[in-house]
Amino acid sequence: MSLGTMDSHHFLPVPPRQHLRRRSADVGGLHLAMENTGHGQGWVGDSGDVLSTKFAELLVDMYTSTLHAVNEQGSDFIPPELSRETRSRLIESMETWDFEPHKLPEEERLACTLILFEALFRIEGMEEAIGVSMEQITPFVYHLRRIYRFENSYHNFEHALDVLQAVYSYLRAAGMVPPLSLLYTPGRKWACSRQFDSGALITSLGLHELFVLYVAAIGHDVGHPGFTNTFMKNASTPLSEVYDGKSALEQMHSQLLLRVMRYHGLGVVLDHPKTGFCVRRLLWETILATDMSVHELFMKNLEGVINGQVVSLFSRQSIICQTLMKCADISNPSRPYHVAKHWASALMEEWTSQALYEKFLDLPTTVQSDDSPINEANAQVFFISTFAKPLLDLTSQAIPEMKVFTDQCATNLRTWKKRIESLKTNQNERDNQSSTTPRHPDDFMTAFPLTLPPAHRTLHLEDQESTPPWSSPCVPYSRSSESSSTTSESGLCSPSGSVTSFFSPASDSSSNHSHSRPHSHSISISNSNSNSLNSHPHSNPQSHSNHHPRPPSSIGGSSILSPLPPPASPWSSASEGHAAIRAAGKLGIRKQRSLNRNSWSPSACSGCPPPPPPPPPPPTATSTVVRTLLVTPPVNVVNGVNGVNKMGMGPIPPSRIVVRPILLREA
Repeated sequence: MSLGTMDSHHFLPVPPRQHLRRRSADVGGLHLAMENTGHGQGWVGDSGDVLSTKFAELLVDMYTSTLHAVNEQGSDFIPPELSRETRSRLIESMETWDFEPHKLPEEERLACTLILFEALFRIEGMEEAIGVSMEQITPFVYHLRRIYRFENSYHNFEHALDVLQAVYSYLRAAGMVPPLSLLYTPGRKWACSRQFDSGALITSLGLHELFVLYVAAIGHDVGHPGFTNTFMKNASTPLSEVYDGKSALEQMHSQLLLRVMRYHGLGVVLDHPKTGFCVRRLLWETILATDMSVHELFMKNLEGVINGQVVSLFSRQSIICQTLMKCADISNPSRPYHVAKHWASALMEEWTSQALYEKFLDLPTTVQSDDSPINEANAQVFFISTFAKPLLDLTSQAIPEMKVFTDQCATNLRTWKKRIESLKTNQNERDNQSSTTPRHPDDFMTAFPLTLPPAHRTLHLEDQESTPPWSSPCVPYSRSSESSSTTSESGLCSPSGSVTSFFSPASDSSSNHSHSRPHSHSISISNSNSNSLNSHPHSNPQSHSNHHPRPPSSIGGSSILSPLPPPASPWSSASEGHAAIRAAGKLGIRKQRSLNRNSWSPSACSGCPPPPPPPPPPPTATSTVVRTLLVTPPVNVVNGVNGVNKMGMGPIPPSRIVVRPILLREA
């Protein structure tokens, strides 16, 4: 089966349905098309008396939010000059399995990412096959880095680089990519000695698949808010409702990544007439595999392929890309113990912040809320035993060269178990709480807007007359890690914690570098004037003058780079867009018993004759002026052109009704 051929189950015939109706090519039509029932009552609700455009509004929010998030964070980037000694040091560090990106200054993390892609482009025919140059990769990587949130202690750009280096290590061990030492020789090319699709599952990867795997690795968590899918589902966040609670974060990561790729001209690989569809689908499936809620199903599929299940070439490529991606995404437990310890602490810190956020919103706690040493060790033993080690054991059957990583994971498991026994016998160390302080819940207001609970977003804009449940104000957090002795503060820290930015852009100042992640600023709330901009520690425009060279713009009504607007206006732009949709809905309400050539209902036709035609109007011999309702579309709604929006979902909804006189000439 060719690369572009999909499995037959994707084209099963759709059984006939009763009471089908025409599906409109508008926003509401998209909603109907996504429903499984096939029964439509119009895109504005179930009846003419009830107006419901919530889903249409969510789709518009999703479109505009991702569009603005990408456009506002894009900027020109000139990579810093690296000395020969620094470049050699970075290459040597990435050739080892104890690579620690969290100890590198910001510009060296970016340099490491570019070095890995540079080595990939040394494969013979890579640049010609994908139609993308290394000059395009440089601003693409920098753009992604700006959308990753600085405030996250785990799901940040450091984690993305760690995953990319793990993917490289797996592929290098299998002989599928060149060693980084190849870069010491300018212009030298490398060819894989393994024949394409020669039997081993790893050999099904071609040039396009290798490129997709690298892009997915560096962008798989872009825009991550710092909390889980389960939290968003319990909090009924807009993003979770858009995707019905199914891999909502991974879907968002995919959408943001695709937009950034097109922003920098990488759409040529996505839209290629022969391979574009498979590339897009492979990228999407690879990223969605990182959702741990589908882990059990993935393991069954991988086991079936390893045991000889006959599948198409694309299915083999997809399953091996998903396997490598999942192993890399949870590779921390298989790193040397001192490296694994750092990532375990970083994840526990992020979970503790989420647990506090859940308590603030009165939601059930879904993650570990206590980051004490004993709980951290227990969490690692559970995760390694349940997920990491079984995955690596199964992967080693498909890729025997990865057994070395499996052995390290088993060693770490024994080490964590010994640590638990040591903590049980040492009362002081066991009861010692982590010195890190969870982030203030308002720090999450810098996240992607559709990931935020509507209740908190509303509460954040209202006057607070009493101290919130988290009465003790947060202090800047700092992670005490056994893996690092350096604790200097980063000079590249963005204005983290600021509610004026959805994604914290990197500072232009890079004079001071750190080997630890930047501290988060605290937000203290008092009983009086808690809603005042002057009392907000991040409301001073002077504090952002060095961080925001670009002019202010808005995404969903909240300024990305400008100071915080007045409390009543952060979502005004989104509200205006929703009002326009509701206005269109009121004009387009379809009565169940109405019948016309554009919209019909079988239930309205059964057993009742069609209504008689209206009588013709009497002829008039003189000119008559009548007033007619004309709908004037809004200007530049989602960048619409000629009355059709760029979402491909039909005409632009109206924003106002204008009454204009029309002169009817004598017949």
